[in-house]
Amino acid sequence: MIAPSPIAACRASAVAGTVSTAPLERLLAGVRREARLWIWVESLAVAVLAVVAAAWTTLAVDWLVEPPAWVRACLVAAAAAAFATILVRRLVLRLAVPLTDESLALVIERAHPEFRDGLSTAVACGRGVDEPVDGELVDRTTAAAVALVGRVRRDAIFQRRRLALVAVAAAAAAAGTAAAAVARPAEARVWARRLLLLADDPWPRRVSLEVADFPGGERVVARGADADVVVQALAAGRPPEFVELRVRGAGGWRTERMGTRGAASAEGQTFGHVLKSVSEDLDVEIRGGDARIRGLRIVVADPPAVADLGISYVLPAYLGSGTRDVAASRVVRIPRGARVDVTCRSTKPLAAAAIATRAATGDASAAERLLAELARDAVGGRSLAATVPVLEGDVALIVRLSDTEGLANRDAVAAVLSAIPDERPRVSLRLGGISTAVTPQAVLPLEGTISDDHGLASADVRIVAGDIDRTVSIGRVQGGPTVAEFPTGRPELVRLADLGLTVGTRLEVVVTARDGCTLDGAGNEAAGDTWTLDVVAPESLQALLEAREILLRRRYEAAVDDFAKARDAVAASPRDGAADDEAAAVTRCAEATARATGETTEIAAEFRGIRRELENNALLTPEMDTRLTAQIADPLAALVDRELAAVAAACRRGRGADRVALVRLADEALARMRAVLARMLELESVNEVIERLRGVIRVQEQIRSDTLQRQRKRGREALESP
Repeated sequence: MIAPSPIAACRASAVAGTVSTAPLERLLAGVRREARLWIWVESLAVAVLAVVAAAWTTLAVDWLVEPPAWVRACLVAAAAAAFATILVRRLVLRLAVPLTDESLALVIERAHPEFRDGLSTAVACGRGVDEPVDGELVDRTTAAAVALVGRVRRDAIFQRRRLALVAVAAAAAAAGTAAAAVARPAEARVWARRLLLLADDPWPRRVSLEVADFPGGERVVARGADADVVVQALAAGRPPEFVELRVRGAGGWRTERMGTRGAASAEGQTFGHVLKSVSEDLDVEIRGGDARIRGLRIVVADPPAVADLGISYVLPAYLGSGTRDVAASRVVRIPRGARVDVTCRSTKPLAAAAIATRAATGDASAAERLLAELARDAVGGRSLAATVPVLEGDVALIVRLSDTEGLANRDAVAAVLSAIPDERPRVSLRLGGISTAVTPQAVLPLEGTISDDHGLASADVRIVAGDIDRTVSIGRVQGGPTVAEFPTGRPELVRLADLGLTVGTRLEVVVTARDGCTLDGAGNEAAGDTWTLDVVAPESLQALLEAREILLRRRYEAAVDDFAKARDAVAASPRDGAADDEAAAVTRCAEATARATGETTEIAAEFRGIRRELENNALLTPEMDTRLTAQIADPLAALVDRELAAVAAACRRGRGADRVALVRLADEALARMRAVLARMLELESVNEVIERLRGVIRVQEQIRSDTLQRQRKRGREALESP
């Protein structure tokens, strides 16, 4: 049978304690004292480890990152919170838990199974129970527990090795930390000031970095400009091999490796990096070796710019000295010699500003000429004015602006003042109705224009022929017009009758014009084409013109023959023949009509030119005028306007044209053309008669001349005879 448990036995009978429980009470009291001591030692050791870990963690974070004071305060607060949590949870709360005899008995029995719940039964029955227990059984159980007290081992109950390890670790950590603080008092002092007093003392580094152009940790750059970040790395020994530049914008952090600039020296190594086209504010950090620079910032601002540029100029005295306003542009054209007034207005308040000019051509390093700079009492203003006394050549207008933030305008060249030189007059004249030869009584008609960019002062015609050198003034140029026109209906006439020209001389005619420019002392002068003319007798000029008539008549004959062939091709095409052949014949007729029209028009103009040349040379008679104009030129012009135009219109209708009607119109035009040609032939016959009469006259003159010479010879012989 299985014996009942002591607890059941205790409940079944009354309490009868005859065995002393003092050994049990001493055992439980000792275990209780050691448990509380264990809690104290273990909790304090863990707290010490936590403090040491927090100290080294904050040291590492602060040394590597060097955060601002509020971050360090958060680290210290977090460490303090962790330390308080450890003390409360591992010490205060554990000490607050009561260690009863029953719980201690269970702990002992767990470590010593040989008690077989006797210790806990003895403790429970020793306190008394409400139910009656068997006293003898209680005594035996208590006696059995007391007998086993000597076998209890404290190290089986408490993990003394673990506690020792924790305590030793805590002591070693504390000792090591204290030794480090004693060995490196400067670092310990900086840590205490930075972490406990929240001071901003920098950590001592082997490498030190010095960044340029960041006064107060901030640098202002122009929007869109490049920012050159330059760092000088100093080290007790060898400088760092590289330095990193970290920037943060809207897209987050990015890291760039800075390049070396120049060779390393005793002062250290210079590193630099250019941030291209900065368009937003940037946070900047620099890392090199064990050194860090934080809290730098690049602030983007709009640079000053020319908001308004006003340019006006005063004309030179010879142009009237009037004032003109001109719209500002990249290139401003201004008359040479003018005085230029410039006003400039900036988009921002200015700390400094200047306006200067520089030669726009030639050596790029030409010295600038300062016109005006911002007055001291105008600092903070936006306006600036300057004057170019005399604009002699092209100059670049340089406007330099610097605002109160130290930013300069990006484009210094505001405009180029282009000096427009006073150009020479332009002579565009021709001799109307004059060929290569003239008679001594001729009139030279000058047609065309004489112009100048500002105004003409004078113009004259110079005539040179042998010993004759005559200058004739042109009256229409007087008064300073910019353009003097000489139309065909009202040309400038230069009469040669008063010059006493002789036949056989060569005549040179040139027109010279001058303006009123006084910048270089005298006005600009320009000459037109030089016409070289032969002075011939009237008969010689008439012979030349008659030869031209014969050539024109032959051209006209060829045009008539060509048109007649085209008409015959249209008339010869079969009525029921192929449509393509008929269309080809009509096309050839149209082409022949166009050629005839062009030739006839030119020939009519040539005959009018002959008539005009005769008139200019004082050789035109009423009979010649009627012959050349009414009998040849006018009929030719009428032929073009009526008959040839009707044939051309019929040909343009193409295949749909009435072939019979087209032939009829062509016949009418051909009849008129042949009538005019017949008139030319008749006139040619008249000319031949006239030429024979001229020959007779020349023979008579020759006979008279020979007779006179013979008479003189006979007279001399008579005087010389004895």
